Parts: sequence; C-alpha cells; structure tokens
Amino acid sequence: MTLRALSHGPSPLSLAADTPAGQVLRHMLEQRINHVALRGPDGRFAGLVSVHSLLERIVPASARVEHGLDHLAFVGDALPMLIDHFRDIVHAPAGSLVEEGGPLLRTDTPIMEAALLLSRSGRPLPVLDANDLLVGVLSPRTLLAFLATQSEGR
Repeated sequence: MTLRALSHGPSPLSLAADTPAGQVLRHMLEQRINHVALRGPDGRFAGLVSVHSLLERIVPASARVEHGLDHLAFVGDALPMLIDHFRDIVHAPAGSLVEEGGPLLRTDTPIMEAALLLSRSGRPLPVLDANDLLVGVLSPRTLLAFLATQSEGR
C-alpha cells in the first residue's frame, strides 16, 4: 500500500518562497501550525519552513555550528540580542530558512517506507506528486491516526 491510500485532504496551503519570514511566522502563529510549505516561482515545492528553523536562526551562530558552544548560560540576559536577531530574519525571504536535507515522500511511497522516514525525522514530511507539486504534508500523528483507523476494521 502506498501513500495514495491516505486521504491528504484539500491541497495544503503553500506560500511563495520569497514571502518574508515574518509573514510566514505570523501565519504559523495564527493557524497554530509548526510548518509551512513553500513553492517556487514555477509552483513546485521549494521546501518546508518550521518554527524550529526560525528559532534556530536567532540563536548565535557560535552555538549552532558543529562542535560549537554547548550552552549559552554565560551570556546572561540576552533578550536584546535575541530581539535583534529576530528582527534580522523577519524580512529575509522564507526560502532562505528552508530546512535542508529532509526526506521527501511521493504519492507512490510505500506506507512502511513513509513510517520509517517519519520515525527517523520526527517531523512532518512533504508528499509530492510526479510533477513535484505538493499534495500534502504527512505528520507522524496523521500516519498513526490512519493506522489506528485501519486496525479497528481488522
């Protein structure tokens, strides 16, 4: 069985990759969602932006790099610095904040493969059709709900 068997509901909202990050964040906060799909000028999927990717950008780079600082407790009250970093990213295009390297699902991806990829990523994954158009975003919760429904019928 492939992901075609799952109901993806209406086509998910996607925003243009050049939308300012502040607008994307406002949308996530208003809709109480953690991820927004982006589309390029051709309408094809351009990546996911998450509250995590936004938050990560406001933390100093010295703590984000591999083998960087383990903690920032020594900084003290760094609210002004966080606010400055936040102000820097709100005008950046959302496409510059895309989470890189995450797996993509296709409508013909077997459900077992989707379960494996979701368990490894721990976050929702985009589902694309053969033309790289977004047809849905599959979350671990959605897959578990599908499996729970299916198990009731057996």
